[in-house]
Amino acid sequence: MSTKPTVTPEEIKKIAGLAKLTLTEEQCRQYTSQINTILDHMQTLNSINTDGVEPLAHVLEITNVFRPDQPVPSMPHSQAIDNAPKNVTGSGAEAPATDGDFFLVPGVFRPDA
Repeated sequence: MSTKPTVTPEEIKKIAGLAKLTLTEEQCRQYTSQINTILDHMQTLNSINTDGVEPLAHVLEITNVFRPDQPVPSMPHSQAIDNAPKNVTGSGAEAPATDGDFFLVPGVFRPDA
């Protein structure tokens, strides 16, 4: 492992500035040390011989179980409209919030806002 820092305090300050963070000098020294420790550990891992080791997509051996794709009838339009929320306007009415064919939803954009 290398004893030479691979990340400098100036680089930590630059990264902190990009992230809009303000670091004290103590925090800068601490983070520099911690990141260099992590990078040194990565160098240790890079030195391990991995020839013949297949890359993993997942740590567990998982096999996806697919079902046959078969068409099924969809929900009838009237049944879907019956599931419309009630009273979206705040008027106290309990009628479904539909215009007969479509769901009615509260406005998202208001012209006066």
